[in-house]
Parts: sequence; C-alpha cells; structure tokens
Amino acid sequence: GAAGGERSMSLMTCVVALLAVRLPASRVIRARVQTARGARRLLEPLAVRASGARCAVRACAPPSARVDEWMLVTGRTETPAALSSATTLAAALSDFWAQVCTTADSPFAERALVFPLLEADARAFARLMAHINSCSEVCETLGSSVFVAPRHPGGTNGNEPPAPYPMLLLKTLKGSGDEPSDEDDEDDMPGYYDELWPDDKESIAERAICNPPAQEAVVLQITRKWVEAVICHMGVCPFSHSADRAGLPQGGVSYPITRAKTADEVYLEFWHQVTLLDTTDERQLSTVLLITPDFMLRSAAGFDQFADTLTEALCLLGVEARQQLVFFHPEFTFRDGKDRAGADGTANYARRSPWPMINLLRTPQVRAAQKGLPTGSVYEVNERNMASVGLDTLDWMLRAQDWSRLYRRADFIEHARPPN
Repeated sequence: GAAGGERSMSLMTCVVALLAVRLPASRVIRARVQTARGARRLLEPLAVRASGARCAVRACAPPSARVDEWMLVTGRTETPAALSSATTLAAALSDFWAQVCTTADSPFAERALVFPLLEADARAFARLMAHINSCSEVCETLGSSVFVAPRHPGGTNGNEPPAPYPMLLLKTLKGSGDEPSDEDDEDDMPGYYDELWPDDKESIAERAICNPPAQEAVVLQITRKWVEAVICHMGVCPFSHSADRAGLPQGGVSYPITRAKTADEVYLEFWHQVTLLDTTDERQLSTVLLITPDFMLRSAAGFDQFADTLTEALCLLGVEARQQLVFFHPEFTFRDGKDRAGADGTANYARRSPWPMINLLRTPQVRAAQKGLPTGSVYEVNERNMASVGLDTLDWMLRAQDWSRLYRRADFIEHARPPN
C-alpha cells in the first residue's frame, strides 16, 4: 500500500545517498538491507546499475587520467608517462627507441611509455618484448644502463593492479655496468677487430674501406652512382628500373641517411622508415634504401648480427607479410659460401655497397615480380655477370667508388624482367 511505497522510496533515498559518497562497488548493498523481499528486488538493479555506471565513467576517462590513477595506486607518482599515438607494433617500436635514445638526458630513474591506441593483445605484446630483449645483445644502452619492464591489461605483476593500457617501463641505472673494454666489444660484435690482422692474400691497405664523407649530399651522390651502375645497369635487381623508380607497380625510391653510430639509434630510424613505408601509397614510395655510413662500417660480422635482429622482428611481429629486407655492406659475404658467392667470390659484390645499407621492400611487390622469374635465376645471372667483370676490377671499383668501367660494356646477361 501507501506505507509500503513510502518505505520503498525512503530506501531508494538511502541508496542514492550512499552512492553519492562513492560507496565502493565491492560493498553489496542488498546484503546489508534487512527489509521485505519486494524492497530487495527494488534495490538490486540500482546497485548493479551504480556499479556499472562507475565502470563506465572509468572507461570513459581520458587515457592520461587512467594512467595517473594507476601510477598513484602503484606508487609511481614520480614516474613521468609519455602517451604514444602508435596503432601498430612498428610505430610502437619507433616511439620506444626514441625513449631509449634520450635516456642520457633524462633526470628520471624510471619512465613509462604508454600505448592507449595499441590493440590490447597480450600475445602480440609479448612478442614485442621478445624482440626488445633480443636487441639488448647488440645495443650499447639497452640491457646495459636501460632496462625494460612490460605492463599489460591482461597481465599481473605481484600485487599491482593490471595496467589500463599496454605500457613499457624504462628503468635507467646511472653509471651502471662495467667500463667498456676492447674485450667486451669483441664479444658483443664478433669480427670487429678482424681487420687488424690481414690474411695471407690481402694487406691492410688493400682492404681499407673508404671513410664516409661528412657531407650527406656526397654520401647520397655516391650511393646513387652505385645504384645506377650495379643495381640497375648490371641488373643485380631486375625490379629496379633506375635510381629513382623501382617495384611493380613502379614507385619512388627513398634514400634516408642516418649518421647514427649505435644500434639504438639505427633501430629508431629503421622503425620510423618501416612505419613510413606502411603508411605511404606504393606508387609514391615503392622501396626505401636506408643508408647508415657510420654504423658498423668496418665490421661486417657486427652488421650481420644486427641485421638478424631486424629480420627476426619482421617475422615475429607479423610485418613480413608487408615488408622484406635486403642488406648491403662493403664486406658482405653470402653465408652459404660458394653456393651463392661463386667459385671466386665475385657474386658477393652484388651485395657489397660503399657503406652499410638496409633495403626495405614491399612483400606483395616482390612476390608479384617473382612470379615471372624462374626460381634461383636472379642469383645465377648475377653470379655470371659479376664473374665476367672479375674480382680485381670489382674490388677496385668499390674501393675507388668509381663504377664508370661498367658502362663500357653492354653485354651483361639480362634477367627475364616481368611486365610492368
């Protein structure tokens, strides 16, 4: 009756008052109300709706507010957080390496890099961490003075609540680690000092690699001369039409130059270029030739070890469906020996460039081009063409950075080029 209705309304008023003081959702109101069964039926939906409303408010809060709340709860009030706009793992890695490369200038012992827009797939994030861990083997900073701890909404870490978004905690230990030594460098980068002991066939002077020019314009000019003469004129890559056009369909060629000397810095530029290629139309940009003249110039083995981490990353992170990599170095050697390098090693010069380079190719374009070529024909043709020039001439041209002799010949074996 009327009295029952008044009691119900007074109970509703009580509930509203309780909610107004932000009663925790874990306090189940209906268990504490000793009243008629009908009143409990009235209160239950209110409690459920109130709990859902608080969750909805939290979900609608801006990322910065949710991150600040998590930092407060976990006792990280002094940890600055940077919110990344990355929506892909490649873009996330670009932002991550930007953070790593600025650790020397940071006064903070810990920083957080948060990815509010990154898909919250715990397995994908675990693969990202696996790649980062492998990079520490070739880095000067990561794994030595900078250490990374992942946090994810789907994971737990001790008594901490799950993070609101995928994030990486970068912890910096100032002055950590032993002083660098030649022995440490030799272990980390095998082959770095091999050039100090010449073999029986060559002297140090004969094996000297040209120091890269200080002017980037000169680096670019020499690189383009090599691309035009070796890659295009000799036909090392049947899909390269000129230094400016390549691929199927034809698109532009980009030649970014980084003067980075450490793996950390090259990783940063590499993932930036991966992201750029992903987000640019293929007719505008078909391929990228990332030039790293100051990185591992005299350590082919060290560059090879670094290259392995990039190749593995593309496979691990699912990027290989979109992009592939080819590496060039002044002392490049095919790993399978004479099977690919030829009896006299001349075929190695198909991948020997003035300085280290990383070629980013679009996987769909590579697959489309390969459909018109017999398996292995590219390597066979390159081996025969290189052998026809001769080892001494190839080596002289590379050291002198002068490939004009190649234009005196028009009898190079041509690849069966697929239609444009």
